[in-house]
Amino acid sequence: MDERAALPHRIHTMKHPAPPSERLSLFTKISYGFGALADNFMMNAFGGLVTPIYNIALRMDPVLLGIALAIPRVFDAILDPIMGNFSDNTRSKWGRRRPYLIAGTFLTAMLLPLLWMPPSHSQTGLFTYLTLMSLIYSLSYTVFSIPYAALGFELTKDYDERTRLLAWPNYIGLLGSLSMPWLYSLALNPSFGGEVNGARWLSVLLAVIIIIAGLIPALVCKEPKNAQKQEQVKLLQAIKWTIRNRPYLIVLTTNVIVLAGLATTMTLGLYLNIYYVYGGDKIAAAKMSGISGTLVAVLSYVSVMMATFISTRAGKRRAAEIGMGLAALGTASFWWTLRPDMPYLQLISAALIGLGLQGCWMLFISMIGDVCEEDELENGFRREGMFSSVGAFSRKLATAFAGLGGGVVLALCGYNAEIAETVGAAPEVIQRMKIYFVIGQTSVLLLGIALIRLYPITRERAMQTRRLLQERARTNALLEAEKVTL
Repeated sequence: MDERAALPHRIHTMKHPAPPSERLSLFTKISYGFGALADNFMMNAFGGLVTPIYNIALRMDPVLLGIALAIPRVFDAILDPIMGNFSDNTRSKWGRRRPYLIAGTFLTAMLLPLLWMPPSHSQTGLFTYLTLMSLIYSLSYTVFSIPYAALGFELTKDYDERTRLLAWPNYIGLLGSLSMPWLYSLALNPSFGGEVNGARWLSVLLAVIIIIAGLIPALVCKEPKNAQKQEQVKLLQAIKWTIRNRPYLIVLTTNVIVLAGLATTMTLGLYLNIYYVYGGDKIAAAKMSGISGTLVAVLSYVSVMMATFISTRAGKRRAAEIGMGLAALGTASFWWTLRPDMPYLQLISAALIGLGLQGCWMLFISMIGDVCEEDELENGFRREGMFSSVGAFSRKLATAFAGLGGGVVLALCGYNAEIAETVGAAPEVIQRMKIYFVIGQTSVLLLGIALIRLYPITRERAMQTRRLLQERARTNALLEAEKVTL
């Protein structure tokens, strides 16, 4: 029988302050948020540069590039649940998460510049080097990202305070997003002597920022100590409990489908700007990509604030539906706003996407935090690492599919780097790119809206779960006291 059935069903759903025991100081929230800046640079610097550097600059075959990006993702994704369970079961004076934050920070910072130093420029050499280096780099990123996400789930147990906490990784992490769209444009600066060399020097600068930002949450945020007292959970049992959790599967499926669908076709926007909007001018297209990305990043701050406001009043599910709806409107409008005669018109579409999407990513993570509470009620364990790792596993498989799918989509469009570099892309190739770019992104967002409507955890249900956990803790404390007395 569900213990929640014994409690009153109706709870007032206006904005609720967190109880004193679950409130976090502003300093703690900001410190945790800095980890997202490191996370942003770790993965998005690689993701934002790898296609233009290896395909456009080094002329790597797009299908081989997709395979080279997919293979490490698959292997890395398999290790994610192992990392999550390992973190959950870690017992140290530093806690379950912080030792891995420190290790992952230094590893990724050292490896990032090396990604752009292939010893051979042959197709085989490029494929081999990129596959091996991205595999090592992704594994190092996992050491940081899984414990970091788990730490955010366990810093507070309150439904709304968790959303307020997770807004800060978006506020601070988005500082990195402001610069990410400009990386390729910066790499093209003539002072570097070529975009490949530019990517190397920019990565050195980013490595310094990663070290500083990654160490802040590791040194400041204090983990709950009671979780280290629980029994260790075997990997297979932990996975079994996780994949049987229906609310978690709904959030995870929605996140993965939207992420994979957007990532598969999003890169086509750069190609459309280069060969259609700007007629082969890479510098102008890179500048537009930077302006568009910066606009999205700036409006993402509004998106997070809007999602926090709506979710603390109408619930996280409704806020996610509104966010994905705005993003879908933006992607659909690209059909009319991508125009050579009015290149800046596309910024309207980018603005709608920026207003809608970032808040959704924050809400998905906050929803998983609520799932952790229900899991503890059902199974009696705090397993934030496993939930964050299975989520990362699925997202990396989605990204692996997107990496492979992106190369396949370019091939299906008929794109050839050698031909495009000399005579430009043919009109029929551009038309196919536009179809995949617009319809592909809009479709997955609409599907995401349909899926998230199935998510069952409301504020009422989450508050009931928290009360039951508190009652259980008090009962266990009394039983322990009686044992000591006897």
